[in-house]
Amino acid sequence: MMTTSRLKKGVIAKCLTGGVIASVALLSATPAFAWGQNDFAYRTKISLDAGAAGLTGKVARAPVLIRLHSGNFSFKDVKADGSDLRFIAGDDRTPLKFHIEKWAPAEEQALVWVDVANLEPGQPNAIYAYYGNKTAPAQQDAAGTFGSEYRLVYHFAGEGAAQDVTGNGFTSAGAAGRSAGGLIGQGLVLDGTSPLSLPAQAFGTGPVTVSFWVKPAGDGTVFAVPGAVSLVAQGGQLFVEQGGQRSAGAALAGDSWSHVALVNDGGKSLLYINCQPAGEVAGALGAATGAPVLGEGFKGEIDELRVAGSALPQATFELAAASEGQASKLVTAATAEQIETGGGHGYFGILFKALTLDAWIVIGILALLFAAAMATLVSKILLFGRIEKANEAFLDAYNRQPRRSGDHEGLPTFDPGADAAGSTLAELYQVGRRELAERLNEKLPTGSRFAIRAQSIAAIRSRLDATQIVQNQSLSERMGLLTNAISGGPFIGLAGTVLGVMITFAAVAAAGEVNINAIAPGIAAALLATVAGLVVAIPSMFGYNALLSRSKKITQRSQIFADELEKRIAETWQDVAGPGGSGPAPTLQAAE
Repeated sequence: MMTTSRLKKGVIAKCLTGGVIASVALLSATPAFAWGQNDFAYRTKISLDAGAAGLTGKVARAPVLIRLHSGNFSFKDVKADGSDLRFIAGDDRTPLKFHIEKWAPAEEQALVWVDVANLEPGQPNAIYAYYGNKTAPAQQDAAGTFGSEYRLVYHFAGEGAAQDVTGNGFTSAGAAGRSAGGLIGQGLVLDGTSPLSLPAQAFGTGPVTVSFWVKPAGDGTVFAVPGAVSLVAQGGQLFVEQGGQRSAGAALAGDSWSHVALVNDGGKSLLYINCQPAGEVAGALGAATGAPVLGEGFKGEIDELRVAGSALPQATFELAAASEGQASKLVTAATAEQIETGGGHGYFGILFKALTLDAWIVIGILALLFAAAMATLVSKILLFGRIEKANEAFLDAYNRQPRRSGDHEGLPTFDPGADAAGSTLAELYQVGRRELAERLNEKLPTGSRFAIRAQSIAAIRSRLDATQIVQNQSLSERMGLLTNAISGGPFIGLAGTVLGVMITFAAVAAAGEVNINAIAPGIAAALLATVAGLVVAIPSMFGYNALLSRSKKITQRSQIFADELEKRIAETWQDVAGPGGSGPAPTLQAAE
């Protein structure tokens, strides 16, 4: 019996899950990749759209900021310290120099600078992020991320003196404060009394470009090379002062981040604000009479200071603004791809890894509901099968018994066989037989011991009806779990989806990057909760309807048998003398 039960459960499980397994197999198929490092499990394509970023010219080489967050990257698939992260060029073969400014997996945020070449409008470009190798060593190269023209780059990460990431070692003098809420990571906070001194060697002679992000909170000298050039904020405008000349003022928004660049090509100094020309002063730079400084009497914040020993083109600043600003228009991360086959991930794996905690809780609840519903479904299928088989065996044995005329002992006893165990019809027969025997032992007023009153037959029928009610209750026991799964499963799943979508939008807003590829994984993962609800409801609905039909069939067959049994008792043992007992003695009618 146990073997048969297990076999039936296995067949049912295969029927319920066969289609799902086939779908998962198709969605789990993974392509091969050109990069030869096959021990990396995941790859994410990062598209760089120069046209959408507003580039007006080609950028031969520049560092690009890649913001990683829960909307476009799964921190569960990479090592805790991010040391297995790699970046490959669009040809999927050439490794790229990169370094990490911020790595915060607990916050699901990271800031990575990648050295990218040949960006120009109208030409598609992309890079690939590879990760998922627990044995890979770190391969960051901060100095290699910036070209040889860069002499000094400050991210302002950490406290104390600003550290140069180009490898030139140009550390600042002074320890101005930091703000955790800088534009990119940490930012430099200037209070108007403690400027940051910069190393003069970083500026040298000849062409020079100085660029940075600024968030002004008052007037003052934002940047200055004493005796050579300075940038002065005054009255909501920014001016270039050089050789006793001052450029026309250009608007500099207060309490908001703006990108500022000062370029001197040996013949004039050009000012750019948010990538647009904003002022000009003719002449080469004079000899410096002191150390360059940031924030001489100026209050505000500075982030991402760069000094290059060449006159960089306007497109370089357009690229910086497009990739480093809060709403990146340059970078779009696609959905991660599974590299290794047989890992059981694929697209479904990506979605599962993007699930938030609340969605996992909802899916867990649905899993318990599904297990309870399927257990009920399987147990009822097996129960109804046993009852139907037992009823057939009992009816076969019952119909073979002769209906003897004049059997004063009541309904005869007989053995229907072991196959009839659990038959609802056998139970009704035994109830009818027992009730009839009790009443045949009662002497009627007519003196007959072989007949019963009409009221007794009604009482027997009442007892048969009560037995049927108990049987029906047994048949419908725990069927409520299936109805709960049908009606409640989709609503529970929908609740998980709504919460998941809310959290996804909140995470994207916190990361400061809005694009479809940042939003899509989280929303798609949230929709898994609704899918889970439907997976619970659909098989429960079909199973419930099938069980309901079989339950009605069993119930109706019991009613028919009870009617036949009542008729047999009435025809054979009913007292025809009537309630007064004055009529003739009862006559036993011959059974067919």
